[in-house]
Amino acid sequence: MASALERILGVPFTHARRREEIESHLRFRDASDMRATMSENLSHITQKSGALLAAQAIFIVVDTYGIDHGWPRSAMMISILTQILAALLVMLNLRTFYMAAPRTIDDPVELETESVMQIANLAGMRGARFNIALYLTFFSVILMGFGAIDAALGWA
Repeated sequence: MASALERILGVPFTHARRREEIESHLRFRDASDMRATMSENLSHITQKSGALLAAQAIFIVVDTYGIDHGWPRSAMMISILTQILAALLVMLNLRTFYMAAPRTIDDPVELETESVMQIANLAGMRGARFNIALYLTFFSVILMGFGAIDAALGWA
């Protein structure tokens, strides 16, 4: 059963939960097919991370525009810091990663299962980082919106 944290992050959070999910899938699917699907998912997360990083760069430009045009300085500074933190998270998803084959496993079926687990662990971590970065980016955009509305209505 997925915990509240797993629901928020969108991925099984612990190694044991990921193993449980993979073993459940492997009851009905071939390990090589599962590995191919997980690799595609991993590639998709990486592509989305690159797109989010590009959007974050635009949002930081909007934040600096807001500072230059009288938007609430504290809201824009928090927005920028939130964007930087989110950008660091998605940049971790863009780094190259090599997964060595476990040297202690001799059984081909078990080796294939462990290969799927390695990809699932990487996809789980990248998925969690992406979702956290997405939430931080959304929070930053909300701050920008409040800053723009505040400046437009002259509340400050």
